[in-house]
Amino acid sequence: MFYFLGIDIGGGDNTWVVVLVEDPTEKGKLSLSLNHFEGESAGRVSLKDIILFVRSHKVLTVTMDTPLSFSLGLKKGWRKGDLALKDLLPKEAKRWVLSYNALMGIPIRGYLLAQALSPYCGTILESHPRASLHMILPEDKKYLSHKYKREHLQESECLFLKGFFAEIFGLDIALELLTNSGFIDALLCAVTGFYLCREPEKLIFLPPEEEALGFGPFVIFKEKSQDF
Repeated sequence: MFYFLGIDIGGGDNTWVVVLVEDPTEKGKLSLSLNHFEGESAGRVSLKDIILFVRSHKVLTVTMDTPLSFSLGLKKGWRKGDLALKDLLPKEAKRWVLSYNALMGIPIRGYLLAQALSPYCGTILESHPRASLHMILPEDKKYLSHKYKREHLQESECLFLKGFFAEIFGLDIALELLTNSGFIDALLCAVTGFYLCREPEKLIFLPPEEEALGFGPFVIFKEKSQDF
């Protein structure tokens, strides 16, 4: 089986991981893969456990919610990709995009994890799951991309996301998982990696620096109306 990992990098014990697997008998059919990290398909996981998983499984993509490419020429940490992403978002959402200087230790944790994983997996890429969620949600539900990071979603909102992810990604997700923003971010990262392999035309490739160091590409989903 081939696996696709999504990682929401956090400080301390607040790193979330989602493991997706493609059905070996039906190309393109995804499911959450259970029983890898303390009996869960997603949850708070140590970086050591992630490394052990990738070393022992056929992982095609690892997608992280943190900057993974850097340039010595950027004094303030604003990359071309960050600025391009800000241009794609509405005014009230532009603040979601931060320079890697502002994120302090999180990009370092992501970069070190990527270095440890790179000999054992396929592509390591960067994404911005909150921006992706905003892009794919229907117009009347885009407010959820603003809300889910600030407060718990109502049951009706979680039910909508459950049905929405089932419709566009074919995933059956337990309702309680959708109350956690770390899970949602890791899930969208994992699905982004899958689409990089199978349907890259549904992704926006944000521009890299001319002399970047690190890992990429940096990609998010296109708007649902564009190519879904």
